[in-house]
Amino acid sequence: MTTTRMSRLNRDAFTLVELLVVISIMAILATLTIAFFPNAASSQREARAAMSVQGWLNIAKQRALRDQVPFGIRLIQNPADATQVIEAQYIQQPDDFTGGVVASVPLLSPIEFLVFSPPVDLLNGNAPMNPAEQRFWAVQPGDSIELMGTGLVRQIIDIMDQTTLKISPPLTYPITIPTSSYRIIRAPRPAGDEKLSLPDNTFIDIGTNATFKSPLPPTDPNVGSGFADIVFGPSGQVISRNVATPNIHLWVRSPNQDYPTDVFRGDPTIVSVFVRSGFVGAYPPERSLTPYALVK
Repeated sequence: MTTTRMSRLNRDAFTLVELLVVISIMAILATLTIAFFPNAASSQREARAAMSVQGWLNIAKQRALRDQVPFGIRLIQNPADATQVIEAQYIQQPDDFTGGVVASVPLLSPIEFLVFSPPVDLLNGNAPMNPAEQRFWAVQPGDSIELMGTGLVRQIIDIMDQTTLKISPPLTYPITIPTSSYRIIRAPRPAGDEKLSLPDNTFIDIGTNATFKSPLPPTDPNVGSGFADIVFGPSGQVISRNVATPNIHLWVRSPNQDYPTDVFRGDPTIVSVFVRSGFVGAYPPERSLTPYALVK
């Protein structure tokens, strides 16, 4: 019995050699973790960022389909670097503004100002005028107006007061009698104050859109600057103004300290919106003639 107990005690212990082997293995694993964990963490951040962007766009599309109104995402440029987007915001395009009449205007042309007869209120009750309250106005710079059912659309470049706005290009014909034949096509507005933020140390690299000739929808300077809008219509299609490409590509990545100008470093993802269908997909960039070769 004594011999058996002694042998069990001996087997339950570790020898010095075994301890050294275990310590050596742990040291090797620790070294590998230190070497590779930063890259793994960066890849996870990039993956989360791409999933966030894809999710935002799909939510916007579903809102447009559900509510049957134009709904989308506003990509807000980073003030510190205009080639980066780190925040976004949901936007919605209101119905056309109609009602009341456009009063007669002087016979002299060109005519830059249109005057509406009360009770039309372009400021939506926010008088006296305060530019800080512009987002609450019923009609805003950047909206458009169509007169007399002509199909010709003119930009609204300024709101002068509750009943007067400035247009461009000016009218080349007079309005001799008041008319209710007009509609104001309103541009998208923020749908609330909430901002959508990407994970820390990630961004949408919109500099790649210029580099690889895939421009984002241009922003009307009368609406503002420092952002780009992607708007889905009630059918699910992209209806952003002046879209010139079949896809809108958003290059999501993390910065690389060693190779800051190499956009292929790390684990970037191209979130691509198909304009005709509204489908939103995620694809790896391809190091070839076009990085969008795998977008299909």
